[in-house]
Amino acid sequence: MKIRDFELKNKTVLEIGKFAILWNWFEKEFCENNCNYSRLKNASENARIDPQKQKELADVFEVRKYMFMQVTEEYVDTGLYPDNARRTRTDVEERKVMEDFIDQKEGNTTLGCLMTIYRIRCNMMHGLKIVEQLDDQYELFKAVNGVLESIR
Repeated sequence: MKIRDFELKNKTVLEIGKFAILWNWFEKEFCENNCNYSRLKNASENARIDPQKQKELADVFEVRKYMFMQVTEEYVDTGLYPDNARRTRTDVEERKVMEDFIDQKEGNTTLGCLMTIYRIRCNMMHGLKIVEQLDDQYELFKAVNGVLESIR
């Protein structure tokens, strides 16, 4: 797929397209077409997600944060949650849940997994992903899709 003077690999386009469809299904089924933190909390209690797929996604994040030589907190702040001006109580809570998921700490790993996928969705839909870097995120989208496909 060619965008201006840049060409994305077909496998990347396929995974991003799959992500758009799977997220749409997930948000409709579990978040009443209006995703937010409280609805994701509900979804994490009601959805059954393959723990191995969650672990595979966390492993991708582990590799990515080391590529940027960041600890998890920095990676969440700069990579997944770039609007650092906003620091509400819920915002801090969301970040902590995502950090715990990426570090695979006991507790809300399912909620953290869903929150992390939601942030990827927000970054995609609000233009925070850089087109020229999408091919480098193929493994990320593949792992995200694995999680979304495993939801029952």
